Formats: sequence, C-alpha cells, structure tokens
Amino acid sequence: MVQEKGYLRTPLYNEKGMVLVVGLLLVAVLMILGTTAVLMSTTDIKISSNYKSGSQAFYIAEAGLERARGQLKTDLSGSDTSTLVQTALSQKLAASAGTNSVLSNSNDSANFYTGGTFLTDDVPYITTTSFGGGTYRVYLTNDVLNTGGVTSTTDTNQRVTLTSFGFGPNNSRAVVQQVVEKIVLPPLPGAIVLPGPNVIFDGANSNASGVSGGTKSAISLTSTTAETAVQTNLAGPPDRTSNYTCTTPPCINNDSATIDPTWTSVAGIEGLYNTLASMSGTITLGSPGTTTTLTAEQVGTTTDRKIVVVNGNAILGPVNGAGILVVTGQLTLSGDFNYHGLVMCIGQGSLFRTGGGSGEIDGSVFVAKTRDASNNLLATLGTSSFNTNGGGNSDIVYDSDELKMPADASFVKKSWRQFL
Repeated sequence: MVQEKGYLRTPLYNEKGMVLVVGLLLVAVLMILGTTAVLMSTTDIKISSNYKSGSQAFYIAEAGLERARGQLKTDLSGSDTSTLVQTALSQKLAASAGTNSVLSNSNDSANFYTGGTFLTDDVPYITTTSFGGGTYRVYLTNDVLNTGGVTSTTDTNQRVTLTSFGFGPNNSRAVVQQVVEKIVLPPLPGAIVLPGPNVIFDGANSNASGVSGGTKSAISLTSTTAETAVQTNLAGPPDRTSNYTCTTPPCINNDSATIDPTWTSVAGIEGLYNTLASMSGTITLGSPGTTTTLTAEQVGTTTDRKIVVVNGNAILGPVNGAGILVVTGQLTLSGDFNYHGLVMCIGQGSLFRTGGGSGEIDGSVFVAKTRDASNNLLATLGTSSFNTNGGGNSDIVYDSDELKMPADASFVKKSWRQFL
C-alpha cells in the first residue's frame, strides 16, 4: 500500500507585524485625540481670555458713564429750575462741540471711533482716564428727543446723551451709552397746594398755628369751589383767616391759571411719583393698607436730604427730616416735628394733624387725590382732605430754597444701550 504524501498548510495571509501596525494606529489615534484636546483647550482659553478682556472693557466703559454722570451733577448743582438747567446744559454742549460747532451724531458710535482711531472733533466731556487696567473716554451730545436732535448744542428737554468708550487688555473695546435727565421739581405756587375740583378742609384750632406763603399764596387751589370751601372754613367762628399770610393779600387763591400743569393732573402727579420712586437712593417703605411710623434715620437731615416714598399710611413725628416725603395713603403729623422740603400726600390725598406739640414745615405741602379707595388711578383729580385741627403750634412756611432735589439724585438714567 502506498502512503500519500502529506502537505503542510500555509496561511492565506502573513500575520507577522500586525501588532506593530495596530500599535502604530493606536498611537496615531491617541496623538490625534491629544492634539484635538490641546487645540480645544487652547481655544477655550482664548475664548475665556477674550471674554474676560471684553468684560473688563465693558466695566471700564460703565465706570466712565458713572464718572460723567457724577460730573454733570457737580457742574449743574446750582441749577434748580428748568430754565437754568437748559441754559447750563446748552453751555456744556456748546463746549463739547468741535471746530465745526456741531456735535457728532451719537446714534452711531462709528462717528466717534473707527479703525482704532478717534475720528470726531468733539471735545471729550471726560478725557482719556486710566481705570481698572484700561482707559475710558466719554463724549457729551444731545438727546434724540431734543427739538434740534442729538447734534444740536441747544438743550430743550433737560436730557443729554453720554457715550463712553472703554478700552481693556488685549485690545478689547466696549462702547456703552445712556441718556440722563436732570430732574427738577416744578415750581409750587403756595405753602399749601390743594389741586382738584374740591377739598375737605379743616383749619387749625390753635391760634398759635400759622401758614406763611411769603411771595406765594398761603393756600393755593385750582377751583373756585375749593377756594370757597377753604375761605368758609377759616372764617369760622372763630375766624382764623389772619393766620394764613403772604406779602400781597389775598393769601388764599385759585391759582389754576398759573400753576405748573404737572401738579394739576393725575398723569403728571403720578409720573413725578414714579420718577421719584425709581431714583437711585430713594427709600421706599410700606405697602397699601399698612401704616409706617417714620424714624429719624429714614427721613434725612438738612445736610443729608433723602427722598422717602411711603406706599400706604405714614406717621411723621416726633422727628426732624429733610428732602422729599411722598405718602400714598394718609399722612399723620403727630407731636413735635420739623421738616425741610416737600411733603407730598398723593394717592388717597389725605393729611391729618393730630395732638399737641409744636412743629414746622419749611418748603411746601402738596395734597392731591389721584387714586380711589381700591388704589386704582382716577381719571381726574378727586377731592383731597386737609385737616390740621389738632392743638399745639404747627406752622407751614413756604421756602423755595427747600424745594430742591437732593444733590445725589438730580440726574437719573432714562435709557441705556451697548454698541456691538
């Protein structure tokens, strides 16, 4: 028997070196993953760095705005009427205009700065100033709602525009802008001002109490009906008319023809209330239906005047205060107290003097009913209530110098934006 010759099996493929190939592939993949991670990390670092630099530039620009707003407060600190404010702002705007006597159009920041260079010939209101590792520069122009527009050097609405350029590290830049308004109190025509169709009025019992209007009315009203109601009450008996004095009698007058319209409408009065309530530094207390007893720390002093808004009822006394006090419920004057400034009783429009003691208000007292018992706005002014039938010596003396905005609250922000 013949044995068949055996054959050795040979592999179809030679597997020698596969481990090396696989290893190299793994190394390549790891290198790609590592390179990608490094690139992503580097990109993240750059993004983070750019964000940080951009944020720094933004806050530097914001600092420029606050510096400029503070400078405006200082520059216009003696301007307490609309006429004086507009004159002073016009002077500042004219001084900011360049050689062409026209301000740059602040609606587009490129009119000031393009391609790394300041192009405007306007004079900076705040020159280049170092701050927080960078610099800022601020320009002053008019308000878009001004009669002549933003390029005009004549102010007509007590508003101006501040445009601040902030420069941070890594060539970062931010441009922010805000419109600010100089708030002044419209002139009041008397020591006591009671606008509206009628008033519930009860004069003081004590003959020691008096109201002096000086060159203004002792009591200023806006309707014949209200004027008659007050005169009838004071005629008594006993007759207290002589307690209400002024330099040129008669001292109880219907001043509807001359009073600033801000004081004679619900919209005007509530608008002023909203402005005061929204201002930085305003102290807001209470809520409708509650009663707040005001403390000396809350109501300010003649050297640190405060704006205080009480939503609801308030009791003033026995403390001294100064600034602007706004009460939307009933204000009760109690015991010994003194106040320098404006006292506004709006909303429910009710003031009540109770008990004995002495007290004096130097400035003006304003009482107007703008809301109903449910705190809803009225369409027109309602009948206010003024009752100082308590005992003691309680005087009200008109003083225009006391009827001013606190110095640190004179310029308020009306709008803000950032240029991209």
